[in-house]
Amino acid sequence: MKEIIINLIENESENTRLDFKIEQYPIEKGNIKKAEFLKDMCAFANLLSKEDKFIIIGAEEKNGIAIGFKPIDVLHDQASYQQFLNQYIEPEINFEYKEIIHQGNRLAYFRLFTNNKRPYLFKKEYKDTQPKGNQYRIGTGFVRTGTSTRELKRDDFEKIYSERFATKDRSKEIDFKITLGGFKSSELRSTMYRHLQVDVTNLSNTSIDLDVEAKIYNNGGVSAHCTLDVERKIAEDRRDKSLFAYTQYSEKMLPPHLFMDMNVEFKKHAAYSIYEITPKKGTHTALRVKQKGTETDIFNGQITLIFSKPAEVKIELIVRSNDFSDGPKTFPFSFSEDETLQVLDPWDL
Repeated sequence: MKEIIINLIENESENTRLDFKIEQYPIEKGNIKKAEFLKDMCAFANLLSKEDKFIIIGAEEKNGIAIGFKPIDVLHDQASYQQFLNQYIEPEINFEYKEIIHQGNRLAYFRLFTNNKRPYLFKKEYKDTQPKGNQYRIGTGFVRTGTSTRELKRDDFEKIYSERFATKDRSKEIDFKITLGGFKSSELRSTMYRHLQVDVTNLSNTSIDLDVEAKIYNNGGVSAHCTLDVERKIAEDRRDKSLFAYTQYSEKMLPPHLFMDMNVEFKKHAAYSIYEITPKKGTHTALRVKQKGTETDIFNGQITLIFSKPAEVKIELIVRSNDFSDGPKTFPFSFSEDETLQVLDPWDL
């Protein structure tokens, strides 16, 4: 995602699905610019496009082109924006708000995605507390046109409903398979380490683009880790500093299996870990599965489960696609303790 945002900043000007803002939208009570946030998010969500929409914060623009930056001091909380948005607009708008460091500047971006439940309208009247402030009636909606925003008209509603009824939900056209196995690398050839492999099959005659996250829950017997981190820790414990000289960012010193572009982001939380496949350079979705095709090990070998004892493994795959009419789809998986024990390490065969 970082490469996509940088590409937008450096190579694109403001357009229907891209806007630059010099400062964060305020979230404090009574600020007149809070109305601008509601209006902009509503307008982007109502845009009839399957592509992601972006609002980049901290970028100074001139004639629609980013010409400089105003770094952010403290990043506002996404949950506060979501709560404020849900208070006034329905249905719920899907978005993420994250920071990014570019050329030493702390910026942020809103990414709006898979908002297929148009129209998005005000469910509650909004009125600024200040004189001559903004006021939006119940049922009001906005849409982005070019680099401007206008109120929804009758023609817009007709187009929205025409597209909705013409959209086929394809969430049942994909199938996932999860398997546990051993590693081939000498560092991880132990029964306590398991490689979690995720395969996806397209059951249809039309290719499909997907964004996929794996949410793996921790318990007392098993935890999920990034494979590279595990290998690094093992090498450090063995004082094998030469293997991990890649911290100096010298590809010539990388072992062969680390040359490939992983395109996987890993985040660890107290109760679970999140693995997200990120789009490759020049693409907007993480994964394309060909018609009647299968993509194997879509997380590129980067999910390692470490078992301290036999345990149940609970996993949720959160999948997004513009071809899912009802928004993100969750595929739950669970391996019982007995099933975990039955998983064979290829080195034991």
